[in-house]
Amino acid sequence: NSLLEGIELAADEINTAGGVDGHRIDLMIRDDTGDPDTALLHFKQMQEEGVPVVIGSFSTDLTLPMARESKTGEMILISPTANGEALYGISPRYYQVYGPCSYVGRSISDWLSYTADRVACIYVDDMYGRSLYTAIQSSLNDSITISGVVPVGVDDSEISGLTKKILDSGPDSIVLIIYDSRLVPIIQSLSDRGFRGKIVLADSSVINTLESEAADTLSKFFIFTIFANSNFVPGIQTERFIADYQKKFGEDPRGTLSGYGYDSLMVLADAIRLGSENGSLSSTSLEKGLQATRYFGVTGPKVFDSHNSVSPALDRWVFRDGRFRQIITSLP
Repeated sequence: NSLLEGIELAADEINTAGGVDGHRIDLMIRDDTGDPDTALLHFKQMQEEGVPVVIGSFSTDLTLPMARESKTGEMILISPTANGEALYGISPRYYQVYGPCSYVGRSISDWLSYTADRVACIYVDDMYGRSLYTAIQSSLNDSITISGVVPVGVDDSEISGLTKKILDSGPDSIVLIIYDSRLVPIIQSLSDRGFRGKIVLADSSVINTLESEAADTLSKFFIFTIFANSNFVPGIQTERFIADYQKKFGEDPRGTLSGYGYDSLMVLADAIRLGSENGSLSSTSLEKGLQATRYFGVTGPKVFDSHNSVSPALDRWVFRDGRFRQIITSLP
């Protein structure tokens, strides 16, 4: 929902200003219900109806069938947040606004190489989870031992067994590639079993939940840190976005992915300006504009490489004195 709200806010802003080179942005919204087949069905229907660009979807699993389909036809697919390695360079008409997870993986590995001896990992067993674990594993210093690895099924609710298994491997650091509500009981279980080492998260989307439901538990670990794609970079544009979002939706967008929805449509608007030829639009002109854009968004700069992806802005957070504190945002 936050992604959609970011897109809607961008559309309002563009249309209020008169559109892009006279072109109004009209949104056709479809719910993929979290199902890859439904997402692909909507994508094909939009393609048949002559929709020039689709923004979606949320995850790698949902986006991959659409990205494969984009190899045929002329419709452009812009992904706001999906960033599994299987998507990187998959199609000449597929563009990633959220940098590949390999960047986060290397950032985590660099830190672990200086601070850890035995690393264990619990990850969601989907395309994103496997991609990020592989990126961390391949980037670790040869002197670091991977003591244990436990994949968690997408719908698996059993926590106790997997935390016992990971702790039996004797790690001093544990990487959690878990980005849903199961993170809270996993952390609680690790604490209850006496683990007091370093915890590293690979996603910042559950910061608010962790602070409200597990603050006492987090303080028991030696270091509790998060490395993640930046939800917002500092600046006047971001401050204005936050204020406008709060005014329109009555909620604080910080800690959500709304900025990536907003930037996805704003990148497209910039591409329309740059690629438009005598006011006419085509897939060729849009691709030309996307390759030429140097848009600096609320989630960082958007400059597409030869695989139509961006180098991400990365955040580092540490839990201290009862709350998460952002230590640094690194721009590419």
